[in-house]
Amino acid sequence: MKRPEQAAGWVVIFCCAAALCWVTGLGTAQAWTVSELLDGVQRRYKQIRDLEAEFRQEATLPMVNRVTEAAGKLYLKIPGKMRWEYLEGQEKIVVINGDTMWFYEPAEQQVTVTDLSRVPNSQELLTFLTGMGDLRREFLVEEAQPPVETREGYLGVKLLPKSKSSQWTSLRLLVEPGTFHVVQTAFEGLQGERTLIQYYNIRTDLGLPEELFHFKIPEGVDVLHYPPDRPKP
Repeated sequence: MKRPEQAAGWVVIFCCAAALCWVTGLGTAQAWTVSELLDGVQRRYKQIRDLEAEFRQEATLPMVNRVTEAAGKLYLKIPGKMRWEYLEGQEKIVVINGDTMWFYEPAEQQVTVTDLSRVPNSQELLTFLTGMGDLRREFLVEEAQPPVETREGYLGVKLLPKSKSSQWTSLRLLVEPGTFHVVQTAFEGLQGERTLIQYYNIRTDLGLPEELFHFKIPEGVDVLHYPPDRPKP
């Protein structure tokens, strides 16, 4: 069984992968439909080559009665590459390249290597990482309902997973009118865990080097594999 910190790391990656795309060129009309917002998100996400941003995260884990805060930088490259560097809070690095995810915790001297192709419902995550994803294919959307406007003027959209065996119960995106950046995400899991993430200083198409997305396992650390290797017959 994975520790709560590892589970939280997985949740964070999914939530951010789903949200780190934003709508541009949609105009400044006051009334927006959910369909228009999602179509714009899809179009913009397929247009970018790479992305760099700073993030601030708050994760609530009710199963251990814990609230943790963290901040750092993230890098995304289409298709299927991502790197998270946690610089405030507990230091850790997460790198995804294709079907492989490395989760490095320096304080624990431990690296968890995950084969995403063997993780149930990982397509919900990979949908966004490949740049070929379809929000409506993986999620249920109440498109007849207008986006919810917050007191600050942001537009909120709620997505529900289609798979009955999903590890997630909902994903909420908060979009800024005018720029239509996704400025915040809120993700809820089956155990009541909730991850809130804010994004800022977002930049795109910087020509990020491939080296950012290749993780070299440090010498002397423990290496865990998930799912565990199948025993040989």
